[in-house]
Amino acid sequence: MAFFEVLERVRRRPDMHLKPAGFVTLCAFIEGYESALIDHGIRDDHDVLFLMHFSDFVRTSTGHEDERDSLTTPEGILDIGQLHWQTAITRTEQDDGEAMVLFFDLLDRFKASRSLR
Repeated sequence: MAFFEVLERVRRRPDMHLKPAGFVTLCAFIEGYESALIDHGIRDDHDVLFLMHFSDFVRTSTGHEDERDSLTTPEGILDIGQLHWQTAITRTEQDDGEAMVLFFDLLDRFKASRSLR
């Protein structure tokens, strides 16, 4: 099943797929889905490219394109690069339920901008 189809199933019935239904659980679901593909040797370059381009789209759409993420280590602060789509969304919308609504809105806009289904 294609990644977008899986996400559409989650969107239609979040309580069936996510416990509790919300953005944090959705992110864990997506990461688990990606891990399962890797574990089973299923490589889908479309999905990998989607997540890479989606992060760029989300950063731009939420006004976080110039922000960077950092990690504090014993040696100091380490710059780990541009914000991931999850971080950009949670910085834009702190409410877990509203962040999930924002995710699906951004997903729809991203797909429309790329003529994806």
